[in-house]
Amino acid sequence: MFEFGRELRRIFRNQGRVDTDSSLYELLNLKLLITQGRNLDIEGGRVSTKDRFTPYLEAAEIWREYARRTGDRVALRRAAAAAESAGKEARTANQAALAVLEQAQTCILGVDLFETRELLSSAEDLLAGGRAAIQNDEALRARFNRVEARLAARLAIRQGISGDLELALLAMSHIDRAIERADQQVRQTGAAGDKIAAAQARFERGDLLMLVGTDRCDSSLMTAVIKDFEALQARLDAAYEPVTHARITLRLALAYIWKGEIEGKPEVISEGIALLSTEEELVDYEHSPLDWVEHKQALAMGLQALAELTLNEEIYQKAMQIYDLALKRPLQKGLALRAQLANNRATCLAKRAELKGDLGSLEAAENAFKAELRGVKAQDDPISWAILQTNLARLYVARGDITGFMLERAEAAYALEAALEIFGEHGLKALAATAQEHLDRVREQV
Repeated sequence: MFEFGRELRRIFRNQGRVDTDSSLYELLNLKLLITQGRNLDIEGGRVSTKDRFTPYLEAAEIWREYARRTGDRVALRRAAAAAESAGKEARTANQAALAVLEQAQTCILGVDLFETRELLSSAEDLLAGGRAAIQNDEALRARFNRVEARLAARLAIRQGISGDLELALLAMSHIDRAIERADQQVRQTGAAGDKIAAAQARFERGDLLMLVGTDRCDSSLMTAVIKDFEALQARLDAAYEPVTHARITLRLALAYIWKGEIEGKPEVISEGIALLSTEEELVDYEHSPLDWVEHKQALAMGLQALAELTLNEEIYQKAMQIYDLALKRPLQKGLALRAQLANNRATCLAKRAELKGDLGSLEAAENAFKAELRGVKAQDDPISWAILQTNLARLYVARGDITGFMLERAEAAYALEAALEIFGEHGLKALAATAQEHLDRVREQV
């Protein structure tokens, strides 16, 4: 990988912008992505450029990849702008459809990174209009199927998978169709880009199945997901598809961790932890910051799950150290990943205090939360503020269970009501459910 990466840098340095297969983007570091993106923007805007569509479309792909790895809002906006410019420069129906696809994928990424739910409607409208422009182009149809499948999965998650599975089943049918057509493309072309696209479609299926499996505590479903991810991992070469390989390994590890939680088996959780604890990093922080942080979070979650089963405070401490390591990295405000990290760390801290079961530990955890709260303003970072308030209330409930009374009852109820409102505004159903559960407990205590 690294020798090939050096060769890519030599080519870019000597020739500036070059036409590349999008599958090679995984090998480009962040600096090269920026260089390529800027050169493409310049080429697309140059008066002498005869075909402006191609550089604009590739620029959109480059900036979207950069945004996915970093969570950079500016890069996301540049991706959207380049995709829109590509649409304006399209000369054929297929080119117009490709531009629409890129715009829709940028919208979906905005949802993934920042929980910007209204972008789902934008993506729906774009795909509905773009599909009408598709003619008899099987490759383009296959790409549309993949993006439609990704959108369907997110629509199902937005509705929630705890009750009616109608949208989840609809999303699964979209994903299965996308996988079938992606596999057909791989057989026809053998192209690396098509191979990665097929892997990403399976990635979407595994993600959705894991959510359903954890919600229903279905161990057999998690076993099926593990088999799928293991087969997918075997198809990929970490030297040439480093980012996709790392993301699949992460999901495989999480499947083991959640299966172990469902079955109550520490040894299964340990298998997931082992996948994330190799001597060599699965992905470098400098190459893909968000993937690196996600891997650290998954490792911490695995350690936390193991600690809960074994009641081992030392493992809790290791989990806290990994959470802290991940949170030390700069993450933009508003990132969903940042909120997840803050919530998971807070939950780990609270459960560790509950495990020890003494007022001193609960007080230490309470002081830690309050110290963090002093550095977070509700108007600047509402989600982090609400998460901290929710977990602080959890400590109040735990202390009430020990002492039989809760001095902070009114304060906790007020904070939880505010947190509920914030989670509702941002469409964070799981966090809202947790806050509601704590609020009910607070109201029960006299």
